[in-house]
Amino acid sequence: MVTFGEMSALADHHLTDLKHAVHAPDIGNHAAQPAVRAELSQLAHVLVRYHDQIATGFGVPHARDHGVRDAARRASALINQAEQLLGPRPATETPETVLAEKIRCVSLALGCGLDLLASHAPTAMTRPISPDAPTIGATDTARTLLHRLSDHVATTAHLARHTGEPCHAASRPLLTAAVLSRVFGANQRPPINPVPLHRVPERIPPAVGENLTQALTGINASIQRLGNPDTPGSITTWRYLARAAAIICDLNSKTILHLTHRMEELSQHQHIPRLKQATRSTRKTSGRWKAITRRWDTYDHFGHPSTGLATDASDLIIRLGRLIHTDPAWTPNPRASYQVKPPAELAATTADAAQIATTALKAFEACNIIAAHHRTAINDLAVVEVLQQQQEHPTFSPRVPASTRHFLGLYEAAETQGAETVTTLGDAIQALEIDNPDHTDEARLIVRRATGRASPGPSALAATGFPSPIGECLSELKRETLSPVAVSQERGRRKPPTL
Repeated sequence: MVTFGEMSALADHHLTDLKHAVHAPDIGNHAAQPAVRAELSQLAHVLVRYHDQIATGFGVPHARDHGVRDAARRASALINQAEQLLGPRPATETPETVLAEKIRCVSLALGCGLDLLASHAPTAMTRPISPDAPTIGATDTARTLLHRLSDHVATTAHLARHTGEPCHAASRPLLTAAVLSRVFGANQRPPINPVPLHRVPERIPPAVGENLTQALTGINASIQRLGNPDTPGSITTWRYLARAAAIICDLNSKTILHLTHRMEELSQHQHIPRLKQATRSTRKTSGRWKAITRRWDTYDHFGHPSTGLATDASDLIIRLGRLIHTDPAWTPNPRASYQVKPPAELAATTADAAQIATTALKAFEACNIIAAHHRTAINDLAVVEVLQQQQEHPTFSPRVPASTRHFLGLYEAAETQGAETVTTLGDAIQALEIDNPDHTDEARLIVRRATGRASPGPSALAATGFPSPIGECLSELKRETLSPVAVSQERGRRKPPTL
């Protein structure tokens, strides 16, 4: 079944084509075609529908705060004004030009995604409301959608500017709406904090012989400090953090596997499939971080990492290692003992297993925060590489090396895979404590944050309870006519036409 995340990703893919088209030398000739103006009007209409739904919270009761929905309402009025200036929407089933086809692809993908979200909302029908409806109507979701839509609105504005008299006047209200959505769609707090922390906790150095409560307190402090660094990192710091994240993932993989064995001992077989799936996802995340570490190892060393972040990561590794290993003084070194505790000692009951798994879940979220905050180091590394290139091959137009862009892709892949791991493990934790949901509030919150940040990958804003699989609808449409979305999917490996 197609999800909202997949339709959103498809819309972003076609939006990239439109961004390239804006900078084409002959964009004025192409954008002035009546078919293009009509498709832009249709795209503006879809964007109006999105902003109207955000303004009303998709019909779900919601808190009226932060001005997000008021911003959506004002942006909707501006985009509607632009739609009127662009003229009537297209009357033909097949786009008449290549540019018109690309615009329609974006409209269809966005429209399908909106229908998937709206299908969760309350209706006059007897069909029960989807359990995802409160998440879709939440303020954080409204802010995320506004931020994503601002890119589409801005691109529509730049295209409208080339449509000629009188339609080009639509670009002004569209750009105003884009800025409005972008400002109110920006996150005001780091995603790791559901509420603002009054202070970053002091470091708690690991001590030999800590009991479980002391160990968990220290782990929580290290995770909070990693998510709220006091000082900016450096290239060497991010190199160290990448290696630390790989070690954390390995330790968590061992912990979750041990919890799986404990469920077998307790004959809790219903929990084993979810834990095994979480273990597989954990190993994939570990592989992503190891790929980043190998890439860092190809660069020269630039000194020692800053003490703050590196120390916090080291504390987290030590405590996670001592949680699973028998050696109370365990540290990560070649001579360390890797004998693990018996499963019954790690978690005596399913409640204990849920507590230990939640600790691993928070550690995964810390790794995801590291992946999301890596851009400072990547930028510094790009500067170093550009300077090296300039020394070897001086030029007036230096470009960021392809190796740096690939490095950026490795971090983005690690963040996406990490979000999937958080979701998978979070579901397993909630199943462990299904009879006592108060114990899984933290896991649910972490999963919600992960799904909100995982876009454009599949997320919890999916098509649960959708009346019929979207694949069947698209197949039926394909038999009747070749839609632009179907055409783009049929082309597969074929390179899309350029202007």
